[in-house]
Amino acid sequence: MESPHFRPKRFVSGKHAQTIYSTLFPPENPLRTSYYHEDILLNVSDGSGDALWLEHNPPLSSYRKSSPPANGHYILMIHGMEGDSESSYLVSLATSALERGYGVIRMNLRNCGRGRGFSKKSYYAGQSEDVQDVLDFMYESLSRKIFVSGFSLSANLILKFFGESRDHKALAFSAVSPPLDLAKNCVFIDSIAGRFYRNHFIGSFKKKIKDGVVKLTPKQIEDSKKVKTFFDFDDMITAPSFGYHSAMEYYKANSCISFIPFIRHPGILIHAEDDPVVPLFEWNSIQWKKLPNLKTILTEKGGHVGFVTKSSPELPDGLWLTKILLDYFDSRL
Repeated sequence: MESPHFRPKRFVSGKHAQTIYSTLFPPENPLRTSYYHEDILLNVSDGSGDALWLEHNPPLSSYRKSSPPANGHYILMIHGMEGDSESSYLVSLATSALERGYGVIRMNLRNCGRGRGFSKKSYYAGQSEDVQDVLDFMYESLSRKIFVSGFSLSANLILKFFGESRDHKALAFSAVSPPLDLAKNCVFIDSIAGRFYRNHFIGSFKKKIKDGVVKLTPKQIEDSKKVKTFFDFDDMITAPSFGYHSAMEYYKANSCISFIPFIRHPGILIHAEDDPVVPLFEWNSIQWKKLPNLKTILTEKGGHVGFVTKSSPELPDGLWLTKILLDYFDSRL
């Protein structure tokens, strides 16, 4: 596959504008109206009683006569931190994937989107057992030819998953804007430069706690009132919720940079140099040339899961990121 050079849309070239543009001007979501869909509540296998809310769009040819033929493959798509299955990048990717003959599953992480209230706890950056549960379900019920696409925090999750020793049940993957080193990214997000995004994320988590969506111990509820930084939240809430003694132990165990050298599946990683949420940090320290199964695209601009460009004959809808990802998966068919 060839990768067209990314050129930011006029007047949306700044890193923050690229990052928030699709949030302010989201694409129309036809996935529950114009396309056949079903909601799936999948019980996880860890014995917690928690469930994941999945949104399933089967290939168009299964119910439309005039449609692209099914290519036999499904794509599992996973949103970033405090996003959900309705996140703009998932909607755009899923819509275009259906028109190319794929089937699609959009996964809500625990207590996200329509899955709010179906889990006791929230999610965390390395919760790869949930990815395994969903892939096991898809493999047995939908297709044995599966790709996986993760964004932001879930890009870290996907890279960790494919670097682990397990029955992956997937052919290839994509990871967009991944935080490679969670500790370094936390330091940045707690700095003045990352404060806007930190306040957004912490505010969203605190609302879930206040609304009783996430179940915490009495001590954690009291600690949550003291949270001022992202490190505070991970150290007092996230880490103990998932069996870690501290935020630093949690970061070390779940940062994908430790797992990337062990990935044997083919995959594509996309990042922007001007990402205002997840700076490059360790990107250039990885010896990518020694990992020929991984294709990397590093753009000068694009923001965080942004990559908003103008319409052109090559990109009539202006969805540069969607085209790159689907072209890559098409090349693996």
